[in-house]
Amino acid sequence: MTENQRLDFANQDLRNRSFKGKHLQGANFRGADIRGCNFSHALLIDANFERVRTGQTRRQLLVLVSVAVAVGLLVADAVSRLIFGALGQTPQEPAWNYVLALYVSLGIAATGIGVSALTKTYTIAPIAKVISGVASGALVGFFYGGVNGNQLLALFHQKSAGENNPRTAIAGAVLLGLGMAIANIKCSRGFVSVVVAAAGTVTAYGFAFLMGTTAIACLSTHRWFWGLTLSLLSLLYLWLTLKALTLTIHSIKHFWGTTFRNANLTNAQFAGAELRNTDFTGAIGRGMKGIGG
Repeated sequence: MTENQRLDFANQDLRNRSFKGKHLQGANFRGADIRGCNFSHALLIDANFERVRTGQTRRQLLVLVSVAVAVGLLVADAVSRLIFGALGQTPQEPAWNYVLALYVSLGIAATGIGVSALTKTYTIAPIAKVISGVASGALVGFFYGGVNGNQLLALFHQKSAGENNPRTAIAGAVLLGLGMAIANIKCSRGFVSVVVAAAGTVTAYGFAFLMGTTAIACLSTHRWFWGLTLSLLSLLYLWLTLKALTLTIHSIKHFWGTTFRNANLTNAQFAGAELRNTDFTGAIGRGMKGIGG
């Protein structure tokens, strides 16, 4: 096979192929379907991408939806069990500080994703999303750290297997919260964006539910002001839940399908290309022709 034949991909179905880091100088992709392809760090000087089709594939969409559902179920399990464990607790009980922490963490996570979904400001929305991700991560880390940490300690006979451990719960909250912060800062789009939006949707609903149950408790004891105030707050966060769900769908729909991240596209041709969900972050594109055409 000659060099020209090796670099000729014209009119081919190349969906979900990886060309990461490949030397493809002068390659011909004219008319090819390159949806789902990974060209990150590839050498594509003088490459021909005229009339190509970029974007997501069904496989990528299925993976993204699966990730969102899995994250939603994981967070829903943690949040629901934390909420039901907090119901009925009073300030006189030892666990009351954890109940207050639950209210605050849920409120921060829900408010953060709500602000991110509502605002179009490029400085506020990312910060709000990071805050929501950190709070959601801390909640999940706290729950699973407490539930599973005791199993590890039981192996060393430091604790019975049927108990939760506050130290491992706090450690889990710190580690997962910090991990979410780093992931959001390093990679604000992609899977992280989907994960944060899905987790935020669940926490927003969880906070709405918690406010609603607290409102009912206040109304049943004739504390009308707090009952009505918390009822309105519950409705507000139900609305923010819908906005967060819309943000999750948006994150999935606008996820990168084809990526040219950090690729060398000097003098590459893109005339007539159908460019959708395409990532050119960090790409070298001096003389790139046809982008936006």
